[in-house]
Amino acid sequence: MELSQTLKLLSEAGFKVFDLNFYDWSLPGSPFLTETWERWIDGAADQAAKLGVEFGQCHAYFYNFLNSSMSEEEKEYHQMLQQRSLACCKRIGAHTCVLHPETADRSVDIVKSSIRGNYEYYKPVVDLMEAWNMRLALENMCDYGIAPKRKFCAYPEELKSFVASFGSDKIGICWDFEHADIMGQNQRESLLYIGPLLFATHVSDTYSKIDPALMHVLPMTGTVDWEQVMPVLREINYGYDFCYEVHNYLNRLPDCVIPAALKLAYEIGKHLITLS
Repeated sequence: MELSQTLKLLSEAGFKVFDLNFYDWSLPGSPFLTETWERWIDGAADQAAKLGVEFGQCHAYFYNFLNSSMSEEEKEYHQMLQQRSLACCKRIGAHTCVLHPETADRSVDIVKSSIRGNYEYYKPVVDLMEAWNMRLALENMCDYGIAPKRKFCAYPEELKSFVASFGSDKIGICWDFEHADIMGQNQRESLLYIGPLLFATHVSDTYSKIDPALMHVLPMTGTVDWEQVMPVLREINYGYDFCYEVHNYLNRLPDCVIPAALKLAYEIGKHLITLS
């Protein structure tokens, strides 16, 4: 489906603020990958303006920049796409770009090397966000499915400490409720601990800790305790986007019921907000 049509369907269902995930737009055949990417993204901005909607937080293109087996040519390509996605975020008026911390999992000192590698990588991005008056939000990771290996910043303490080390108000945290649920974390205590560093959210539910096909589903259809987590958003004065990341919600539905399904998603979101 064309992006303009997606925006129209979603706006008709009631949604007013949108996220674009540029990793999803990096699949073969996407206009994001072509030389016409600027015309494509400007067209999305124009369509949003016509519909009276806007873009808020957006998910920039990401890749494992700490992967030591990646060739320089591969790194240059991935880095080009990430820079392009950041430029797209700016062109559509997004206020926050979400990205992932990566893990130096081939190092003996995994945490120390990951801190160093992520800081060196993200310092120029933070500088860019400061120049553009935008913000960067790093997402809490999930490593349950790769045990006994682990991922850097899968735990609130590690993520908060790393983000705070920049000493900039242009870098914060994106809290993924589904990731935290899979990790078995106390989300209320985690969000209280993060507090004002919370810049963005990924709102989804899950039926499984390890099966991707059963993850990223509509809230209140999985295992997240929303009645526990929602009130704390008000307690910490969170005032930014409450952003669905429900990639698998519509996968098995016929096109004829998608408008109704989108309206259901909107109503569930409204209900969640009343719990805060």
